[in-house]
Amino acid sequence: MKLATPLFFTLLIALMNVPKTYAQEQPGCGLHYKLTELYAQYPGLEADQHELLERSKHYSPSGDREEIYIIPVVFHVIHENGVENISDAQIMDQMAILNRDFRKLNADTSEIMDEFIGIAADTKIEFRLANTDPFGNCTNGIEHIYSHETNNGDDYSKLNQWPRTRYLNVWIVKSMEDGVAGYAYYPSAVSTGLHYADGIIILNNFIGSIGTGTSFNSRALTHEIGHWLSLPHVWGSTNSPGVACGDDGIEDTPETAGYSACVLIDTDNCNAGIVENVQNYMEYSYCSRMFTLDQQNVMNLTLETPVSGRNNLHTEANRTSTGILDAPTLCTPLPDFYSNREIVCPGGTIQYFPSIQRANVDEYSWYFPGGTPTYSTDASPIVSYDTPGIYPVELTVTNAAGSETINKPSYAHILGDYWKYEGPHSENFENDHFNTAGWYVFNPENNAVKWDLVDNAGRSGNQCLGLEYFLAEPDPILDAHYYERQGGTKDILITPSFNLNNTSGAVLSFNYIFATTSGGIFDGEGLGIRLSYRKNCSDNWTTLDNIIADELISAGYYAEAFYPGNAANWQTYSISLPSGVNETNVRFRLEFTAPDYMNNFFIDDFNISGVLSTGDRQLDLQSIELYPNPSNAEQGTTLSFYSPTNETMDVSIYDVLGNLVYQSTLQTQIGTNSHLLLLNPSVLSRGVYNVVLTTEQNRATKRLLLN
Repeated sequence: MKLATPLFFTLLIALMNVPKTYAQEQPGCGLHYKLTELYAQYPGLEADQHELLERSKHYSPSGDREEIYIIPVVFHVIHENGVENISDAQIMDQMAILNRDFRKLNADTSEIMDEFIGIAADTKIEFRLANTDPFGNCTNGIEHIYSHETNNGDDYSKLNQWPRTRYLNVWIVKSMEDGVAGYAYYPSAVSTGLHYADGIIILNNFIGSIGTGTSFNSRALTHEIGHWLSLPHVWGSTNSPGVACGDDGIEDTPETAGYSACVLIDTDNCNAGIVENVQNYMEYSYCSRMFTLDQQNVMNLTLETPVSGRNNLHTEANRTSTGILDAPTLCTPLPDFYSNREIVCPGGTIQYFPSIQRANVDEYSWYFPGGTPTYSTDASPIVSYDTPGIYPVELTVTNAAGSETINKPSYAHILGDYWKYEGPHSENFENDHFNTAGWYVFNPENNAVKWDLVDNAGRSGNQCLGLEYFLAEPDPILDAHYYERQGGTKDILITPSFNLNNTSGAVLSFNYIFATTSGGIFDGEGLGIRLSYRKNCSDNWTTLDNIIADELISAGYYAEAFYPGNAANWQTYSISLPSGVNETNVRFRLEFTAPDYMNNFFIDDFNISGVLSTGDRQLDLQSIELYPNPSNAEQGTTLSFYSPTNETMDVSIYDVLGNLVYQSTLQTQIGTNSHLLLLNPSVLSRGVYNVVLTTEQNRATKRLLLN
């Protein structure tokens, strides 16, 4: 048969469950657009695949082989604690389906058309979840990785690849780039340059027949492993079944246009009298039942060749090192946890959820210093906190194999009802203000990149804040050719609290600068900052702006780590704050999402500008003074203010952590009021305090320094 140009990138369709009486247009292949670029960079890849298909025609007959190829598999579930974080049971169900399909043990072989039942193949290939990880540790062959990369599955969503010469890597995500359901590469396509992308990435609802999966979608991974073992689609090199007749270059798969629905009559459309193999696993018909004998030859030959290390996967040494020759061993559970919110105020609650890998848990043991309850054996306890501070959380999990503990020392952030700065305010991050002024950093994906001070990079001084994405250190354990690729991460920065009650015309601004590692056109897809605020200790964040890539100006391409060298290259972002933000306890939140080709990102000069005035809201509390200020607890301090009314006023003093250290009630009189506040030296030490005055109508805060 005439060989069609083979497809070197492989792919999966995202096919809806449609009636068998008509075809539906497919979403298409997201990766075939990259073929021209790939072949231009590596012109030998096309010839390599063509040669393998030719060699398979002279390979020993499939039926002569008695030994079974057994391949270790690891699943990486990329998730954000949503439905995409599928259960281990769903993955095990998929493993059973794979072994059924590849060994021709599927009951529906009885439905194979008469023309093909004689060449339906037992491929002699089996798959087993790894029992030993690359470091020699116990595993069940499944790991769950928290990352927003689950939202746009592509090569950079393939996190924590285990050595491809030892494991078949499968990544599971929530959604896919370009709307496909998944894809895999031929071994020849990843033999050079794309080693880190070798494996299969697929939607969670195309895995298994339980959980988020369905029987209808459950053979998508069978299809993709066919690509991973060098099989083209049966119609050849396009992603457009039903458009034109094509050939995959394999002898016993007839020329076909391809099918997007299960049509089993009148299928000799390309050559009269030659029925097309609609039920092939490399079709899009979704009534797949079989591989052919010659397809088996291609896959078996692939497993005997060194291209991309396929020949090492099934060796006795590798089967031993990955533990798949032994019965699965019960591992100790590997604990992690997350919560329903990152910060709360006194009296608020946080619910904690376990995130367990490797094995099921028999017993949970939680420890919450500063919380109520302090200890819990519930799986997902709810804990309340009464006192401001930053508290650790510890979880110990136990099963018959033993116990494991995780401790996160600065996890629960309980913020006081006080403000650090009165607007207007300017912050240039000099003199270690970032570490002492109440800025909070959250790294939800627990990776190497987080907001931190960077020296010798500031716009208006020495220091600024940065996200240093550029890391290119080889990992000598996993793969000498593996490079850790940062970017595609999410990081959160929360400001100190501001008193904007007396600030009119407030404008928030900051300066930023960043670069890319993309030598081509950087479209910034996936780059953005969500700016939000919360006031008066609310649990809810209100979005101010979603700053997308089109609004951010890059400093350009840098092959090495980028650091600012010229203040003129910095850009400024600013936004006028709505009137509803003018409260006494306001925090701002920057949630930064980086794209795949991100170099380092920096911000400096975080400013809130405006006009400071008392305004009508403070008419009943005017000319507020504390003197002496600074003072000391022994001598106390005098509170003086003017009041236009006679009413009751509460006086409360808080330390910088929001702890209440003094409280009294005063009766105000019309005119100037003066009260001596007698402070307890045993309670109040040197430091900065907030004096909060509360009347029926208003509230005011003054700063007191004790020395």
